[in-house]
Amino acid sequence: MSATKKENQKSIAEVRNALAEAIEKARYFDETTVLTSRKKRVAVIVGMDFYERALDALGEERELVTDSD
Repeated sequence: MSATKKENQKSIAEVRNALAEAIEKARYFDETTVLTSRKKRVAVIVGMDFYERALDALGEERELVTDSD
């Protein structure tokens, strides 16, 4: 059984004002931040390691898309 992950929850407006902090928590402390809109959970900021492991576990392929695509 894996350890319980710490999860933060913030509205999109709050994260807009503190995006660097949410990214830092994901990157350095392996903490997720759940984004809410009108109190509905709509998205999550997670660290890259977690994201890559999740894609691998789901068997999902990756395709990098840039603005010029």
